[in-house]
Amino acid sequence: MVNGFREENIRRIIDLEDRISECRRCPEQLHCVRRPAMGKGELHPDIMIVFETENQYTADLERVIELRRLIKSCFGADRIYHTYMMRCTPKVCSTRHSVCCYTDSKLLDKDYHCILTEEPCTGVHVKPDTAQIINCLAYLIEEIEILSPRYVLLMGERVGEFVLKCYGIFDCLSPGQFFYSNQRSFIVAHNEKLFTSDECRQLASSCSA
Repeated sequence: MVNGFREENIRRIIDLEDRISECRRCPEQLHCVRRPAMGKGELHPDIMIVFETENQYTADLERVIELRRLIKSCFGADRIYHTYMMRCTPKVCSTRHSVCCYTDSKLLDKDYHCILTEEPCTGVHVKPDTAQIINCLAYLIEEIEILSPRYVLLMGERVGEFVLKCYGIFDCLSPGQFFYSNQRSFIVAHNEKLFTSDECRQLASSCSA
């Protein structure tokens, strides 16, 4: 990437991340989120991987690195970037509900301990609802447009459904489908927990066919 374009991408991504950090579109979820999830990787990627949310899988750095290596190898790609459709993973927490009407502050300290109980957070991750996804989706679409990857690998049918609708694609989706929009290919895959090396090779083979 020419230095000028790289610097512009860095500037735009920093601006995007600042706005994500200050986002208050889902105030009911802010108490139990220490910091929003941000994308990581090359700033001019061949492939962008889009996870639905942070979860046990994506929190395991070794597993994410291994997934990135697998995709690099199968697709013959040098530059990979991964990101999230939802920046704040919703949680269910009984402790929070007893006090949330009295404070707008975050309830996690820097070590992810609940400031109410002084114990590690016990909130249970749950699937985001449609309103929460829509509140967050514009950040992902902006990120895709800034980084302009050749391929966007959508991990899971739910990610595929919401992202592709933003590009005017309303087809019934299933893993293995390809769509082309805005000069890039969108690939629907199984989510990261079900994604296999065989699936990765099949998708890469279909891309090169």
